[in-house]
Amino acid sequence: MSESVILEQMGNLATALPVDLPNGVSVKPTGGPCGVIIEGLDLQEDLTGEEIFSLLNIFNHSGFMILRAQERLTPERQCEFTRWFGQKFTRGDAGDKLPMVGSLPLQLLSNRDTRKPGKQVIAQEDDPRGAANQALGWHSDVQDYDVPPDVTVLHGVEIPPPSAGGNTYFVDMYQAFEELDPETQAQVLHMKWRPASTYATMKGVSQRAAMESAAPVEDSPVEHPVVRTHPVTGRKALWITPGFSVALVGFEDDPDAGDALLKRLKEHLIQPHLIYTHTWQPHDVICWDNRCVMHARDSWDRSYLREMHRSQAGGSRPY
Repeated sequence: MSESVILEQMGNLATALPVDLPNGVSVKPTGGPCGVIIEGLDLQEDLTGEEIFSLLNIFNHSGFMILRAQERLTPERQCEFTRWFGQKFTRGDAGDKLPMVGSLPLQLLSNRDTRKPGKQVIAQEDDPRGAANQALGWHSDVQDYDVPPDVTVLHGVEIPPPSAGGNTYFVDMYQAFEELDPETQAQVLHMKWRPASTYATMKGVSQRAAMESAAPVEDSPVEHPVVRTHPVTGRKALWITPGFSVALVGFEDDPDAGDALLKRLKEHLIQPHLIYTHTWQPHDVICWDNRCVMHARDSWDRSYLREMHRSQAGGSRPY
């Protein structure tokens, strides 16, 4: 099936993409400021090169894509699918100590111990302080690295009912930049910022691997652009986040002014019209582009199991 899909999203710009996907596959906007929903595609089935190209093309121009009803998707196939986006992303000492699905490059995010063949996996998100402390604030993944991952793939293996919480939220960082006034755009266009470290961020949400570690929590030495240019689309995104961004560079003589500007930018990013709210369905697979969207997640009722499998790929130095 060869056709064009119009994405009337991502900063209110309509983008026509050539698409070659199997018959019966639909691609539609989420209804929010960014993202698409793909139905009728089984990732467990073999796909042609043209079909894989179409998926990657949609991904690179939509911010994130939701693939529904992937109950047949195996952990092994998820890893293979993730490699279509690039090489496996390695999170280093902090991240690689997190629970994994067997020996695969696939992280287990769960609030209970679950058993895989021959292995017991300790849950990452089991916080003794209770569910109220387990919401995850706004961030783009692993921003304290020189080269963060391009894509995160998350498979909802076990999902609580919608009434139990656990929604995930996405912000269109393209549109956030485009809606800045011209003076602020010019001010921040070539500005840099410094992120918190992985361990500082993990300890902030009480992830067990960090809480049990004596590793220091100093800020990362990395500096990133406030405005990031996407390497595929060429579009500019306001690439700071409340979860990682701790200071703007260049305000050492006037830190109050730097703090005030950073606070204003963070508040600008999380305006309601920039946010898409995702209510999970069982076996949703979401692929999001860490170069142009950020995300957050609600806490949920811990009497329900919520199990996710996360994989990451690619990586390019932000510019």
